[in-house]
Amino acid sequence: MVGSAVPVTEKLRVNQVVSENTHQVVVRGSASVPDPKPPVEKILSTDKTAKIKKIELVPNKAIVEGTLTLQIVYVAFEPAQSVHSMHAQLPFTTFVDLPGAQPGMDTRGKVTVEDISVSPHHGNPLKLDVAAVLSVFVKVTEMRDIDVVTQCPSGATCETERLTVSNVVASETRQVIVSDDFDVPQDKPAVEKILDVNATAEITGTRLIKDKVIVDGTVTVQVLYVAALPEQPVHQLHRSFRFSDFVEVPGATPDMDVRVDAVVENADVEPLQAVCCNRLRADVVLKLTAFVSEPREITVLTRVSGIQVTMVKLRIDHVVGEGAVQVVLRDVFETPDPKPAVEKILSTSVEKTRVTETKIISDKVIIRGYVDVQVVYVAAGSDQPVHAMHRRVHFRTFVEIKGVQSGMDVEVRPVVEFMTASAEGCEVTLELVLKVTVKVSQSLQREVAISVTPAPTPTPICPPGQTISYTVQAGDTFWSIAQKYNTDVNAIINANPGKTPENLLPGDVISVPCVAKG
Repeated sequence: MVGSAVPVTEKLRVNQVVSENTHQVVVRGSASVPDPKPPVEKILSTDKTAKIKKIELVPNKAIVEGTLTLQIVYVAFEPAQSVHSMHAQLPFTTFVDLPGAQPGMDTRGKVTVEDISVSPHHGNPLKLDVAAVLSVFVKVTEMRDIDVVTQCPSGATCETERLTVSNVVASETRQVIVSDDFDVPQDKPAVEKILDVNATAEITGTRLIKDKVIVDGTVTVQVLYVAALPEQPVHQLHRSFRFSDFVEVPGATPDMDVRVDAVVENADVEPLQAVCCNRLRADVVLKLTAFVSEPREITVLTRVSGIQVTMVKLRIDHVVGEGAVQVVLRDVFETPDPKPAVEKILSTSVEKTRVTETKIISDKVIIRGYVDVQVVYVAAGSDQPVHAMHRRVHFRTFVEIKGVQSGMDVEVRPVVEFMTASAEGCEVTLELVLKVTVKVSQSLQREVAISVTPAPTPTPICPPGQTISYTVQAGDTFWSIAQKYNTDVNAIINANPGKTPENLLPGDVISVPCVAKG
């Protein structure tokens, strides 16, 4: 490609990838069968999920803390061989080597359960031995403003490439306090003293309006406390509650992309003063950081010859493609025991929308997930009490995106656009319209041109002792011509009788005597 006279540049604000890496970790531990569940004879199935709770950057390394959550279905060790289920959590801590990473940079992480083994503990059927293989991925980025050359300069030969990048329009941070008053669960004793509080936050939904990002999320607090009993045993309880807030981001519009990170900066749980130890108040300080971006296609120069240019290594997430699909979900079910039958439905609301699995095949992304719905209704009884029930609706769909391949990064955003519920007899019918938006990207590393160094003006050739012919250019004077050829003004005037500074015109051909050196 041969270029234009003036180099053209465009400014990009991108999340430059500093480092990324994957580390495998083996998590081993034991889970106790909770009282009053019977002991275990045989494991039937294990549903497993892993979640990252915290990523802390130290120089060239990330410390990752997370939780492995298990839902285990088993046959009881008793004559009736009844089937039961139990819930267990195992914490894990590991590190990922990330050359170049420094505290304060942005991080994104993902953990996948690659394999798991759960078996009854030898000699103790009330314990289970757990061994899991986790794959922990961490990417470190830093926001940078880069001016890239987009057109080949004049006199150069260039190789170009067309990239689609997520150009960061703006990013803003806001600190918020979310609070919740709640009762100690009935199966737990009252609280005498709080020993420790651990809190995590999860963003469940984002919505863009002009100059603002609306954020929905869930905070989960785990409380370790001394019970108000004579023997003062130590107990643990957890509480999850939802929050909704916003971050002002000037320049944001509804059609842009948004990512929000939530970091727990502080968490306190205290008994309410007016109620004796059975009612608690949680106050959690969150730092919400919103990144608003939009896809942008840009041409970059990856190789330039013929002139001097400054190249820089651009390491970014290149957007391979985007797509969306609408899915209609219909679920018919009976009211769960011991809930009464429905006479009239008052309201429906979405509690959580989650993607549980994504899989890339050639030119297609397969998505699995679920929507948790709450239905508030009037019961079919003489006193017509109001009840609420919860229902999980699973979905499976796919989005076609040309060029996607296994191993690329997938970002999925499911949004419930419409929902309705109706009841007839003992049956409740839920209908939802779900929009699933998918963006596929891959890490890309390229050397790109960011500036052009002007070529030095060559010194005109004027052999000493000779006289050359020169064509006058616009703006030339005898003095400027003498400076160009390092000669004397009077020598040029004497060599061109009849030509004066007043009648020197562009296009005239004059003689220029070259000064002999030495």
